[in-house]
Amino acid sequence: MLKHLKAALLATGVFAFLFGVQSAGAKVLHVPSDYPTLMAALTHVDYGDSVVAAPGKYAENVTLVQGVVVTCSEPAKCIIDGMRRGPAVYAVAGSEISNFTITNGIDGILCENASALHIHHNWIVDNEGAGISAFISLPQIDNNVIYGNRWSGILIWGAKSLDSRIENNVVLRNGYNGLTLRGPTRIIVRNNVFMDNREYGIYSDPDAAQSQVVYNDIFDNVLSFNPYTKVNTSNIPSDPLFVDAGLSSPNFLPGRHSPLVRRGYEQQDIGLLTQEEGSPSSLSSPQSSSPLSDSGQTQ
Repeated sequence: MLKHLKAALLATGVFAFLFGVQSAGAKVLHVPSDYPTLMAALTHVDYGDSVVAAPGKYAENVTLVQGVVVTCSEPAKCIIDGMRRGPAVYAVAGSEISNFTITNGIDGILCENASALHIHHNWIVDNEGAGISAFISLPQIDNNVIYGNRWSGILIWGAKSLDSRIENNVVLRNGYNGLTLRGPTRIIVRNNVFMDNREYGIYSDPDAAQSQVVYNDIFDNVLSFNPYTKVNTSNIPSDPLFVDAGLSSPNFLPGRHSPLVRRGYEQQDIGLLTQEEGSPSSLSSPQSSSPLSDSGQTQ
């Protein structure tokens, strides 16, 4: 797999942040060594701080904090279990979350009239509603696996944005649509895989028809898209030929002969860009051997 400049820059930025290149006075809070839970840590943060979780299962509903990064020390080995008591993660303005498996919430991540900054490098699986729901404001959503949620993989309602996008995600086997665009939504959707969703790959309201849907792979959904979704010839309907699409050890990176390689915007791959997010070995934890089953539910 070719290395990508964007992925390298993102990784460099994340590691620089975590290892001390931060604003003056910012601190890193560790869970569970400093605080026993994510929410306990988040009650002691200031703007510019970060919360770094060790691998494990965190059975809690997490409300993020403005200007604070919440991440895992080893990508995707941390599980946030929402216990079906509300959204597993509630995003607020200027918040960021990465490198978690987010499961068992009413929604996986809810952004409710709040301009969250960035949702990236997560596995968002088996939530009762949507994997990600964003109302009015759109965070940057990239390099996530959004799998087996009971409703849509991603729901966007009334959002307009030119500087944040939905890109380089794998959205598959959700119970309704891969992506649902409701209300007066005008956003950019590019370089994603929408596959094997139970209704549409992408569904758009008439008011959302001006959203740009470009350079995606829309494949093997019950219906690819509805008439209000403007899909141009840059989009492809191809089997992505993932490294391993099996549920015992899935790897949703494009394989060597995949039609996704260098077929996206600016010759990026369509779908995931980074090995950390493509490899599911990180989905194992001391509490859960695998979050995926044949029905897309947690074990």
